[in-house]
Formats: sequence, C-alpha cells, structure tokens
Amino acid sequence: MRNPAMHRFNEFVPLTSNEIHSIERLSVRTLHLRRHDAIRSQGDQVRDVYLLTDGWVGCCMDVAEGRRQMVKVHLPGDMLGTPSMTLRTAAETLVALRRATVEVVPVCEFSRLFVSSPRIASAMFLSSLKERIFLMDRLTSVARTSAIQRLSAFLVNVYERLKLVGLEEAQLDLPLSQGELADVIGITAVHANRTWGQLEGTGLIRREGRRIFLLDVEALKSLGAMPQRRFERLPHWNIAPPAEPSLSSGTMVA
Repeated sequence: MRNPAMHRFNEFVPLTSNEIHSIERLSVRTLHLRRHDAIRSQGDQVRDVYLLTDGWVGCCMDVAEGRRQMVKVHLPGDMLGTPSMTLRTAAETLVALRRATVEVVPVCEFSRLFVSSPRIASAMFLSSLKERIFLMDRLTSVARTSAIQRLSAFLVNVYERLKLVGLEEAQLDLPLSQGELADVIGITAVHANRTWGQLEGTGLIRREGRRIFLLDVEALKSLGAMPQRRFERLPHWNIAPPAEPSLSSGTMVA
C-alpha cells in the first residue's frame, strides 16, 4: 500500500509504526483504472472498501430515470465506499474520473483492524466526523451561495486536499467534464460554463485547457464564503498514548 493513502489514517491521531504496518497489510490487491471505469456500482454487494492512492474518483448516486448525480470527488489518500459498510448493498457508484489506482481492502479485514486496534478506530472515527463537517458545509453552500462562490469554494477545497499529498504549486489539472463539475457544485452544465467566465473575470484564476491556476488563494477563500475550519490533531479527550514513537515524532506521512 502506497504512502499517500496513509495521511487520512494519521491526520488526527499520531499512529505508531506498528499501527501503520497493520494498515499496510490490509490490502489484498490493487486495481488500475482508466477514466470512466467503475470500481463498484450502486446496488452491488458490499465486500470491500478502497484506498485511493492515485488519480481522481467520483462518488455518484443513481436517481430516477437512469440519471446519475455526482456527490463527491475523491482525491489521493481518500477512503472510498466506507459509508456503505452499514448496508448490504452499496449506496454509491464509484467511477474513475481519470487514470486511478486503488487498494482493495476486504470489509472483514477492516473490521478486525478496528477490534484489534482501538487507536486506529479512533483515528478513522475522527476522520469520518471531519467528512461529515465537510458535507454539512457543502450542503449549506449549495443552498445559500451563488454559483461563482461554489466554484471558488470547490477549487480551494481540492487545492487544500491535494496539498496534503504533495501538491506544491497553486494549480490543478482538473479532469472533470463541464457536466461533472456542474453536478458537484449543484448547477447546470450551461451555468457552469458561464460561471467559469465570471470567475476568470475576477482575475483570481487563469485557465489553460484543463489546467487551472489559482492566482490568489486567499481571495478565492473569501469569495467562496466557506467556514475556515481548524481541525484539532490529537483532541484533548483522546489521551491514550502510543506504545512506541509515533510517526509525528519522526517520519510524517503526507
């Protein structure tokens, strides 16, 4: 299992090298995907969860009349399919938005890890709460902000998540089609094209094909009007000490 997938486990609780090794041993196989390849479809039996080590993956929900709504974009380091662990059949379709690599983890192995390592369970619980905050913020954004604000907030969110796995420059290679982007930010495809023009007109971004240059990240944050959350690593109530030196004291996973 490649290191980019580890930052999600290590973002709230400084895991020990033994705990990291336990996570690394979870994967049973690796999938290499092309754009539009499905990892798992809505309604499939839930046997596995997935760690995205490279590429972008869309989380989609199929609705009436065969239509599909993309509800989230997954980036390297994300865990995929975990909400459906509560169900017999998958609630979501996971589809590659560009070439992607995922590590396949059987649900039963994931469950054993939680039982054997409460600190890892704690780390994943906190990470899932962060995800819930993100979804609450996104729902508020869709309901209460303009299209240009939503696009700004989306670009900043992607940029900040990619920084966690090594992005150094304020630019993105955005693999989403106009329709896919419109889905994610909750507007029509026609409106998405118009919104790109409006945002470029502010001078805060520049587009060269699919490459997006963020020329003023702080101004984009202000325009996006999303709450600037400060998540607390190792919360004060989570006091269980590691049994050995943790990654935070030496090698920190991106």
